[in-house]
Order: sequence, then C-alpha cells, then structure tokens
Amino acid sequence: MPLTGADVAKHNSKASLWMIIHGKVYDLTEFAPSHPGGERILLKYAGKDATEEYDPIHPPGTIDEALAPEKHLGEVDLATLSAEQQVVETVKPRLAEGEAPPSLDMCLNLDDIERAAEKLLKPKAWAYYRSAADDEKTFNWNRDSFFSVRLRPRVLRDVTDVDLTTTLLGHRSSLPIYVAPAAMGRLAHPEGEKCLARVAASQGFPYMISANASVSYEEIAQQAKSGQTLFYQLYVNRDRKKSEAILEKVAKLGYKAICVTVDAPVAGKRERDERAKLDEEAAEDPNMRKAVASTGPNAPDAPQDEPSQGIAQALGSYVDPTLSWDDLSWVRRASGGLPIIVKGIQRAEDAALAAHYGANAIILSNHGGRQCEGAPSSLETLLEIRKFEPRVLDKVEVWCDGGFRRGTDVLKALALGAKAVGIGRPFMYSLAFGDAGVQKVATILRDELAQNTRLLGATSLEEVVPAMVNARALENAIYDGPYESPIKSVLAKL
Repeated sequence: MPLTGADVAKHNSKASLWMIIHGKVYDLTEFAPSHPGGERILLKYAGKDATEEYDPIHPPGTIDEALAPEKHLGEVDLATLSAEQQVVETVKPRLAEGEAPPSLDMCLNLDDIERAAEKLLKPKAWAYYRSAADDEKTFNWNRDSFFSVRLRPRVLRDVTDVDLTTTLLGHRSSLPIYVAPAAMGRLAHPEGEKCLARVAASQGFPYMISANASVSYEEIAQQAKSGQTLFYQLYVNRDRKKSEAILEKVAKLGYKAICVTVDAPVAGKRERDERAKLDEEAAEDPNMRKAVASTGPNAPDAPQDEPSQGIAQALGSYVDPTLSWDDLSWVRRASGGLPIIVKGIQRAEDAALAAHYGANAIILSNHGGRQCEGAPSSLETLLEIRKFEPRVLDKVEVWCDGGFRRGTDVLKALALGAKAVGIGRPFMYSLAFGDAGVQKVATILRDELAQNTRLLGATSLEEVVPAMVNARALENAIYDGPYESPIKSVLAKL
C-alpha cells in the first residue's frame, strides 16, 4: 500500500530525513552528511517532493544507485501531498513584464544566443553556465586574446569549394570543432545533453560528454547514431574503483577516447554561482536574507554552520587531488586501451610531459576561466608550446578551448597549430531553445568557418598555416624566463 503525504511529512529533520523523488520515497538520514551538495539542501526538501530540484542536476536513477535497497521505502500517493510538500520552482527567467521572449531567428551569432539565454534561463542555471573564477578577468581574457592575433589573407586564389573536414584521433569530423564537456544540460532544457548528442550526430562532429552530465553516459550511448563519435570526460574519483567501473562501461558502450581533466583538483571559486545559491536560500530564510543583505566588512558570506556551495563546488567534491602523470597508464588499462586526451594543459612543460606519458591528444584549456584566475588563454599556451616545445605539435594532437565564439577564432587557433577547438558555453546557452538552438550554433559556426576560410584564401584546413596570422602582439604576453624541458629530468630518473 502506498505511503501518504502525512507519513512522509513527519520525517523532516536530521534525525529522520525522508524525501520524495518521482513518486518514490527514500530514507536519506544516513546519506545526508556525505551528500556532495551538502546536507543543507537535503534538509530544505526533507519530508517533501524534491523532484523538480533533483531532475535538472542528476541523471535518472542516480539516487537508486547511491542508496542501499532498504533505503527505498516504496511509492507515495501523490494525491495525498499537502501544498507545502509540493515544491514548485517559483524563480522566473529575467523577462521584464510584458517583454516577449527572445526569438532564435533573430540570433545572428553566438553572442546573440548568449544574450537570449540570459533572458530565458532561470537565474540559477544562468549563474552556473556563465560563472567564472574570482573576478572573471580570465574569462574575459580568453575572449580578448583573439583580438591580439591578426589575420593575413591571401587573394586571387580559387576558393569556389572549401573542405572543412578533419580527423580527430582518427575519427572523421565535418568541422574542426567538438562539443566540449559541460555539465548540467537539464538546467536549461528537459532533454539536456540528449539535444547536444543528437545535433552532434546530425552535424557529424564529436561530442565529449561531461562526467557531470545530467543525462547518463549510458543513455547518451544508447541513443547514439551509427558511426557517431563520442568521447568521455573523466574526473578521477577519490575511490579509484568507481572510476575503473566507469571506464570499463564506457569502453563497452563504444566511447572512442577518454578525456582526463587535470586542471580541477579542487573547484575554482565561482562567486556568480555561489551568489545564486545564496540568493535562492535568502529568498526563503529570514536569517539568510539578513546575512546576504549585510554589506559591512564582517558580513558573512554564508550560514555559519555550513559553507555556501554553488553547483560547481558540489559537483567537484568527489575529485581525487592526488592524480599524477603515472596515472595515465592506469586510465588506459582500465579503459581497455582507449586513446587518452589530457584536458587542462596551461604551459609548455606539461604539454611535453603529456606527450611523454602517452597522451594521444591534449587540450589547451583554463577551464573556460572557471578555475585559476590569471591562467593563460589557450592561444597563449599554444604560442608557448611553439616557442619551447615545438615537437609536441608533431607527437600529439593539440586541441584548444575557452572563449571561442567566431569562425575566425577557430581559424586563428588552427593556423597556430591546433587540430580542433572545443565549444562549450555557446552550446549550453543554446539549450534554452532545445535542438533548434543547438543546430543554430552549429550552423553559425559552419557558415562562418566556410566564409572566412575562403576569405583567408584557403580551400581546406591544411592550407590554414602559421603564415596566415600575425600573433606578435599576443607573443608579448608569453613567458620569457629561463626554460628547461622537463623531459630531460624525467629521462634522467629512468
């Protein structure tokens, strides 16, 4: 016989914490202290239906996997829930009263889609996608660095036809781009990462699914089209056996490579994300309202019994900070020999070490400016590699991400030696429009790449060469101190 709302409502404290998700009741009393997002969020929904909060952040079935069977208490008769138990999101998108929602047809470029998403997404979702570290200056520098590289077009060349295809780790891609791993797609759309996977398949470029995706990697693989290229992003878990189990599964599911993200041993301080969390709590808690409104030098940033956590802090709490270069061979073995991509390279020495330790590709990335404030843009790191470790460009595929918004941005990276570019935030913003939005981003990039490849005087990506750019202004920002390749000391220890 189903439980009633009254049965559940009594269990609304640390001593006994029950919660309803998709019509099922779970006893989270023992689990709550170890919840990655903190115990506070569970207490907020104790004795209530938390489905609306749960769905955008967790892949289906996550709670069933996390809890022992005896913690699954059965179904609840939803008709018996009180109004207080039926949690409904009341925060609305940022449309002014009477303002019409933005139209996808009016979006001519990726910045237009970003502005539309800011209007359409709920504030918590917007804050998570848009947030960057500290003062967000690195986020801005990622964009600004493209303006420090000028193009040097050729003319009087027959550019009637242009070929934008390439291969990434041996897999054909219709464009020199891939969907970069970004989490929590269902914050923007109920189908979330499914939209990204569908459009990547139809457009013919790879999709790298985030380890923290709100749709499971199993579900993405099950809907994959024949021949679709899927990569899996791995954050190594403190419990290595959990990562080994995932690697074994993704290999069996047909993922083509493992992307080990190495620039996030801890999550960066993303204050925009944290403030959204604070504002949400402040709206419901009088004490929180008082704390958040305080502006003096001693004003607390969060309730004193538990640190404030944005979505990013909660998601990254399981990551193993002890990861080292030697662990790349462990990842390869655990995945059955899949190619390894190392994501988060920010200096020439680490690019050389990644190549030495067997990486098949590296991604030059400062995590979209979300981790270490002051880290170099991917174009800076690319120039540093060309200066100090040029052999890396011949030994591994070099990919970039961070701040790419135009076809000309992509072409500048390719001219300097990159093989491909990851597009992250624009695809996440586009989810506000579902599949149509994702298609729009892909179409804009394809059109801009084709147009500007022709304007450069090239008919294929192989013809986009270093002589087509002038990066002198950006080179002034490149490290110019003493340098010794780390490979020499590594080999000396053998």
